[in-house]
Amino acid sequence: MEEQAKRSNEPLFWGLFSAGGMWAAIFAPVMIVIVGFVIPFADAGVLTHLLRLVQYPLSKLFLFAMVVLPIWCALHRILHTLHDMKIYPKRGKLLFYGLAVAWTIQAGYVLFFA
Repeated sequence: MEEQAKRSNEPLFWGLFSAGGMWAAIFAPVMIVIVGFVIPFADAGVLTHLLRLVQYPLSKLFLFAMVVLPIWCALHRILHTLHDMKIYPKRGKLLFYGLAVAWTIQAGYVLFFA
């Protein structure tokens, strides 16, 4: 009987890494302009409109992706950079991916339940 190959969970993490990098490359500059220039120099009408816009579920989902995907990308990159430098932390995957999961849960709680 042929021995079944052990399935890896690495494609999931590489997928989150690539999604986070792409998301950050496309949407981060827009968010930097909005948060850095539009909000500080906006009048009360624009701020009221932005606050109303953030209350919609689709807007919350966008903000959730804006926070979470770059976190996954960054922590995956840090872990593999450590490996490239021949630094192998004990339980490194558990540490970095655990942090990403914890911050994902925290962002979800703050955006959708708080």
